[in-house]
Amino acid sequence: MRVLDFFDGSVPICLDYPDKRVFRKCSSYSDRVPGLNWVEFSVYHEGSLEYMEDRRQVLLEAIYEVVDGANFFPVNYQLGGRVDTFLARDCKKAMDRLFLQKLTINLGKGISIGIGVQIGVARYVTNQITPTYIIAEKLSDLIKRLVKRDGVGGLLNLDSFGNHPEFRNIVVSLANPSIFTTVCQIIRNDPDSYRVRGFILSRNRIKCLKPLSLFSNNPSIELLDLSENRIASAERFCTEMANFQAKELLLANNPIERNSKFPENIKALENNFTLVNGVPFDKLHKAYCPLDNDIDLEADGTRIDGNNIWKLMEYKDSNDWHAFCVSDPLQEFQKDALFDFFFISVDVNLSEIYPCYYKYIRGEHVFLVRNCFDQIVHLTSFRGMNIVVPPMMNLGERLLSFYLRMNVSVFKDHHLEPHKCIMKAVKESYAAQHRLLDLSQFQSNKNLENVIVHMSSPKVLTSVLLVASKQFMENCSEIRLCNNKIVQVNQANFLTRMGNLRALDLRHNWLHNLSVIQPLEVLPLKSLLLHGNPLCRNYTMASEYVRAVKEIFPQLTTLDGVELQANPGQTPQKNFLCDIGAYELVGDVFLSNYLREFENSRESLLKYYSDDSIFTMTCSYRIVQSQRIGATGQLLRRMSQYNSNARNLHQLDNSKAANFVFVGGMEIVELMLKLPKVTHDFHSLQTDVMHYDGKSAIIYVTGLLRDESANNFRGDDLFLAFSRQFVVKLEEDGLGLGKSGRRLKITNERFNVMNPSKMMVRNAFKVSHSTQDENSSHKSDLDVKDHKLLLFQEVTGLISTWCTSIVEAAEWDFEEALKLFLKKNEANEIPDIAFA
Repeated sequence: MRVLDFFDGSVPICLDYPDKRVFRKCSSYSDRVPGLNWVEFSVYHEGSLEYMEDRRQVLLEAIYEVVDGANFFPVNYQLGGRVDTFLARDCKKAMDRLFLQKLTINLGKGISIGIGVQIGVARYVTNQITPTYIIAEKLSDLIKRLVKRDGVGGLLNLDSFGNHPEFRNIVVSLANPSIFTTVCQIIRNDPDSYRVRGFILSRNRIKCLKPLSLFSNNPSIELLDLSENRIASAERFCTEMANFQAKELLLANNPIERNSKFPENIKALENNFTLVNGVPFDKLHKAYCPLDNDIDLEADGTRIDGNNIWKLMEYKDSNDWHAFCVSDPLQEFQKDALFDFFFISVDVNLSEIYPCYYKYIRGEHVFLVRNCFDQIVHLTSFRGMNIVVPPMMNLGERLLSFYLRMNVSVFKDHHLEPHKCIMKAVKESYAAQHRLLDLSQFQSNKNLENVIVHMSSPKVLTSVLLVASKQFMENCSEIRLCNNKIVQVNQANFLTRMGNLRALDLRHNWLHNLSVIQPLEVLPLKSLLLHGNPLCRNYTMASEYVRAVKEIFPQLTTLDGVELQANPGQTPQKNFLCDIGAYELVGDVFLSNYLREFENSRESLLKYYSDDSIFTMTCSYRIVQSQRIGATGQLLRRMSQYNSNARNLHQLDNSKAANFVFVGGMEIVELMLKLPKVTHDFHSLQTDVMHYDGKSAIIYVTGLLRDESANNFRGDDLFLAFSRQFVVKLEEDGLGLGKSGRRLKITNERFNVMNPSKMMVRNAFKVSHSTQDENSSHKSDLDVKDHKLLLFQEVTGLISTWCTSIVEAAEWDFEEALKLFLKKNEANEIPDIAFA
C-alpha cells in the first residue's frame, strides 16, 4: 500500500491495488468496471528513449493522439528508468480508445511503445486532487491579472501554460484537446471573462484549435497569439478557425508558416484577421527584394573591380542602386558579422551608408546601396576593394574581396528608403506611458528587416537620434541604446531639444574610453548606465570609475544602477575587472533579476532551471543565547524551513544526505516557495565570477537579507547573511563579432544562510543623503580606503574583490587585515583564482 500526499490540502490517495491484473497488448478489459476510481497507467519504454529531450511530453502527446479529445487528466506522472507511470480517473472513453489500439502508442519513425492499465488501484474519495479545480483556480488568478503588450491590453497570458508551479502534481498540456477544451470552458464561464480582449497561447505545442470555437464571433478579441506551437495543417486550421475573429493573429514558428504555400493556404481566413504576424492580410507575402525579382547580377549594371576601377567616377551623380558582391564561397561569415567588418572599414567622416536587401547568392554576400558615392570611393580606392576581418576573430587578419555592380536598378517608389524605415522604427519604439524611447538592439526592429542601420557609424547613430529628438522633443525622459555596437558619439547638441531627458542607457556597446561619450556632457543626465563596455576594464577601483564619470557628468545621481548619493563605501563595488561577457551576468542579465524575482515572484524562477538542475542548501545560523525571553522559540520557528531542508553533512549520516539534494526545476522552485519571504540589501552584495569561458560560468555572491516575516519579533528585524554559488550554462545563438544572444540555465546551485557580521547589521539597508560638507568628508574617507586597498593588493597579490572582503572584515585596520590574510592563507581558505 502506498499513500500519495501532495501537501496541497487535498485528501491523500491510498494506493492498495485490490485488483492485481495489469492489462497489456489487449483490446478489452472484459467485465472490469472503471467507475470513478483511480486507474494506473504504465508506459513501457524500456529505457530506449533516453535520447529524447522531453520524454514525458512526447509520450503523452502520442497518448493524446489516440484518445482523440476524450477526457484525460494525468496525475502524479513519475519518470522511471524503464517504465513511466501516472494516475487518471473518470477516463473510460479515453481508456476504450487506448484498448482499441491494443494499448500501443506510436511515436513515429517506426517506434511503438506498449502501455499497461491497472483498474481501480485506489478508491476515489471526495476532496482528493482534482485537476479541473486546480486549473480553474489558476485561470481565475490570470484573468484577474490580464497583461498588456504592444499597446493592447486585456490579454490573458497562457504562454507555456503547463509550466506553472501550481501544476507540479498534474499534467496540464494544451496539446491535449480535452484539457484545452476544459481551459476554454473555464475561461468562458468566469465572471470576469468579459475583460479578456485576447489570448497569448504561445509555446503550448498546440495542434488542434477546435476548443477556440467557444469564442467564435466575438468582435472584441484584439489578439490571438499562437506562435511557437505545432500547427501544421492549413486545411484543418482554416476549418477550426472559420468562425473565430481577431484584429491580429500571430503564427510565427509554426510548421504551417514554413509551408511553401503559405500564406495562400490560409486565404480563406482573410476576413477573420486584419493582421497576421504584424502584416496586413492583403499584404501577407514574402518580403519584396529586387535581387529576387528585378535584378540579374550577371547582366545588369556595370561591373567594377580592380581592373577597371577608373570607370567608377562615371557614376558620381547616380541615384540608382549599386550592388556590393563580397566573396565568401564557404559562407564562413554570417550576415551580422559581415556588416560588423564592413562598418569597421567605412570612413566615419563621410556620408551615411545603409546596406539594403541583403542576400547570400551563389557564394557571395550581396547587398544594395545608393546615395553614398564618397563611401564607395573610399572602400574601393583606399581599402583596395577589400573588407578587413580583424584578428580578434582568432583567425588572424583576413581580407574579404568584393566587386561592384553599378546602376543595377533604377530606384522605384515601392523600394525602401532607409530614413523612412528609421523614422517608423523610432516612432514604434516609444512608450508614451513611461516616456521611454527603447532603441535597444535597434537593428532587430521589424521595420529594419531589409536595411542595415549600424550604429557603430557615428553618423548613422546621429541620424537616428536626430529623428528621435525631432519626434519627441519635451516628451521623452529616458533613452535606451544598449546592445547597438556604438563606438563613439560625435554630436549631442540636438538632444538638448529633449528638455526632460534625464536617463541614458549605453550598456553593452563598444565604448573603449570615456572620451568617446564626452559630447554627451551637454545633457542634464541624472542616470547613466555604462557597464558591459570595454571602458569598465580601465578602472581598478569603483571610486576611480565613479570620479572619472562624474568629471564629465557632475550632476549625475545614479551610475550603473547605484545611487551616488549613498554612502560610497566599498561594499557595493561591482567587479569592474571582469570579462565583459561575464560582467553582464552579475548585473541585469542574470543576478539582479534573479534575486529580485526570489524576493517577489519565486514561481517565475522556474525559467532559470532545467530538469537536470541540482540545488542544495546549508544553514549555519546559530541562535545567540542572549536573545530575550520568548524570542528564541519564535526564532527557531522562523529558521525551521531553512534547517529542515538543509544539507549540513556534519549533522547527517550518508543515508539521509541524498534526501536534501533537490533535482529539477519543479522540485527546486517548490522548495523555494516554502522558504520565508526576504528582501536583499543590494548595497551589501559582493560578487565574483570564479570561472567564465563563454559557455559556462561560476558566480559567487555574498550579502545580507532581511526576513520580511519577522513581525513576530516585536518589531525587531531578523537579518541573515547569505552566500550563493551558481554554476551557469550559457548557450550562444551564434559566433562572431557582436553575436551575443544566449540562453542561460543554472545547472548547480548552493545556498547558505549564516549569521551576519556586526558591521553588516550596522550598515543594513542604510542609504544616507549627505550634505555637501558630509560628501567632502565621505570623499576624503573613501580616498584613504582606496589607498589602503591598493597597498593591500600590492602586498598580498589578491584581486580587488578579495582585498575588499578581507579589509572590510578587519574593519579597515591594515595590520589586522594582514593577520587575517595570513591566517586564511595558512588554512588554505583562499583559492588560487583569488590571486591576480
